[in-house]
Amino acid sequence: MEVRLLRVPSSGGGTAALLVRPAEGPGSGPPALLVPGFGQNRLTWEVGDLSLPARLAARGRTTYVLEQRGTGLARRFGDRLAASVDELLEDVLAAIDLARRDAGTDRLVLIGHSLGGWLALRAAAERPAAVAGVLTLAAGLFLGRGSPRLGAVLRLTRLVFPAPLAARLAGRPLPLRVAGAVLLALRPVLDHPAVPFPLPVWAPGAYATRDLEQRFGEGMDRVSVGVAAAVRDAFAGAGVPGLAERDVPAFLARVRCPVLLVHSATDPLSPPPVGEPVLDALAASPDARLVVVGRPPDPPLGHCDLVVSEHARERVWPLLFDWLEAR
Repeated sequence: MEVRLLRVPSSGGGTAALLVRPAEGPGSGPPALLVPGFGQNRLTWEVGDLSLPARLAARGRTTYVLEQRGTGLARRFGDRLAASVDELLEDVLAAIDLARRDAGTDRLVLIGHSLGGWLALRAAAERPAAVAGVLTLAAGLFLGRGSPRLGAVLRLTRLVFPAPLAARLAGRPLPLRVAGAVLLALRPVLDHPAVPFPLPVWAPGAYATRDLEQRFGEGMDRVSVGVAAAVRDAFAGAGVPGLAERDVPAFLARVRCPVLLVHSATDPLSPPPVGEPVLDALAASPDARLVVVGRPPDPPLGHCDLVVSEHARERVWPLLFDWLEAR
């Protein structure tokens, strides 16, 4: 069935986009809104022959894939990026409102990867009546509990790129495809399980060459200096992206829908300890669970292949489908 592109105006002059894939056959629950992570685009969810939105549509669920302002197909409507995590949240809230109108439904389920998981939880707190459930994959909240090496490196960057300078340049773009090209060039190192590296975003051997080039050549998009600084500070141990740590419990206490947190034991960027305090704070959720994958006998799953890869299709997608069936 035909995939549609919707324009999503939001406050401050930014314009996001939604890729709409209609359900194939009778519906099996509320539509799903998919929220990507840090500077990523629609290729978070589909690489090569593997497509999570297509699989959901085949199971009778309409999907709305968010392209945040200034990234991916949203650049057809303007190049302005979100200068802060709050502006990213505005895109998600505007997408929720538009998707509900387009689908003619009161509620959606939200699926978020990495930073998109945090945005999905914040959106559920802001729009409790509009969200039937939240599923996060490697949600990016308490990132200081992740990679100690990466945290140490990012703390050093504060010396040469302090917060006041980042604030002045908040809206400036950072092209992540440069980082993607570096990752692709380092594949022989990253794919060797015996070689430590501070940013292992996929498990060794997780992708075929063509899929890897698509995911990290095209899927690594753009992000603003302001959002990058917020994520940097979170990895360095200062709360969560865009919010002081002391304010997080109050936000999470407003989430009143079922929540499934999925983390991989072999993801050093957002390992299970990142999700544990989130689970503890979801006191108002009627069903909040943390599921850990990537432990033997499971295959290893890195930060990105947790979402779409052959191993994700075998181990993670069934969890997602079972959870969605109950919504």
